[in-house]
This record gives sequence, C-alpha cells and structure tokens, in this order.
Amino acid sequence: MVNEELRVLATIGLIYETFIIALFVTILILSFKKYQQKKHELTFYLILIFLNFTIAIVFSWLSKLLVITIGLEYNHIPDFQPPVDEFNPIWWFLLRIVDFRISYIFVIIAIYLSYVLKVKLFDEGYKPKQRIFIIIFTIFTAIFTFFIYQRTNSIYDTFAFFFVFLLMLIVYIPFLSKTYKAYKSVKDKVYKKGFLALSLLSIFYILVLFSFFIDRMLTLIPGFELGFTLFYYLGWVFCAAASICAYFGYIKPRTQN
Repeated sequence: MVNEELRVLATIGLIYETFIIALFVTILILSFKKYQQKKHELTFYLILIFLNFTIAIVFSWLSKLLVITIGLEYNHIPDFQPPVDEFNPIWWFLLRIVDFRISYIFVIIAIYLSYVLKVKLFDEGYKPKQRIFIIIFTIFTAIFTFFIYQRTNSIYDTFAFFFVFLLMLIVYIPFLSKTYKAYKSVKDKVYKKGFLALSLLSIFYILVLFSFFIDRMLTLIPGFELGFTLFYYLGWVFCAAASICAYFGYIKPRTQN
C-alpha cells in the first residue's frame, strides 16, 4: 500500500499540475489560432514543441493519479517492493508512466524539434556531422529511457534523466547563443522582442530539467525521499514561463506583421 504521506504529496502535485495543464492548453489554443492566420512555419514548430511538453506534463499528472488510485510508488522510494509483475504488458507501460519515462520521451521529442527550429530560424542549413550526432544521441536517449528500466533499481532512472538533461544542454545552449546574438544585432523592435523571447525560452527550458535534477538529488537526503520539493514546483513554473514568453514575445507579434 502506498505511503500515506506520499499520497498526500501526490494529490497536491496532481492539483498543481491540473492548473499547469490548463495553462499549457490555453497557450496551445492561442498559438494555433495565430498560426491559422499566417501559416508561419516557425510558429508551427513552436506549437509542436509546446504540444510535446504539454503531453509530457499530462503523463506526469497520470503518474500521480496512479500513485493515488492504485498505490504504485515511485522507483526511488527506499525499500519499495513492486506489487506487480513488470512483464505484464499493461503494468510494463503503467510503471513507465509512474516513473516519468513516458514524460521523458515527449521531452526528448520537444528537444529535437527545438534543434530543427534553430536550423530553420537562422537559415543556416544542417551541418551533416552535427545533425548525425544529434539524431543518434536523440535515438539512443529515447531507447534508453523507454527500455532500460528495472524496478527497485533507480540507477537506470538517474542515467535516463542525465541523458535527457545532456540532450537539452546540447541543443539549447547553441540555441540560446544564436537567439541572444540575434537579439543584440537586430534593430527592429518586433524582431528584437521575438529573439529575446526565444532566448528566455532556452533559459527556462534548461531550468526546467535543472530544477527536476535538484529535486531528484534531494531524494537522496534523509527526510526528502518522497520528493515534491520546491524545485519540483519550480520546474513546471519555468516550463510555463517559457511558453508564455514565446507566445507573447514571438508568436503573437510575428503573426501580426
């Protein structure tokens, strides 16, 4: 039976993520309406990025629902004994939901789409070696995240998170560099605001996984094993801030010109 304190924390997290999902869906709808006006290709890629982050948080929300309703506990909980056979196909999938592996998959897709957006935004064309490396590392990270999993052994979860975070840095640090340089160089106020918004988006998305990394590391400290620290809540705040910045700073002004 699930720890009662964990059930309470998961319930609070469920309510919190419900409001975050509502915000994400609102931004998605507004962004799609703007896209319908001008059919701007880069806006379409941003919408796809927002959509994948939204699906990621929906699966995070589902993980908490599984904790509350059927008593599944997170893999990092000390001395946890799995109540189910992981080889049952249904439970195989449910366990990957509850331990955020499915959420990671959609974050990985969003990160790769961000790489495509960077290339298209600056009309630089794909650099063959760089593209091959990013594609291979993206596929490797997705396969590791989805298939390399063992209940009660959280070391695999740690590596999965590390690979996703590393992919995020590989894509978003160059993205940040490009957009910030463009922000400093352009004179047009609309374009300047747009590039600043994309720079902030890059920073906020990096902070999303950094916050979750801190939250996860804190679970190693006695008294914090259940997670749900301040950094967990900050993670989704940063994700929402990224979408809001991109919408008001890039999507809305760009489609009005």
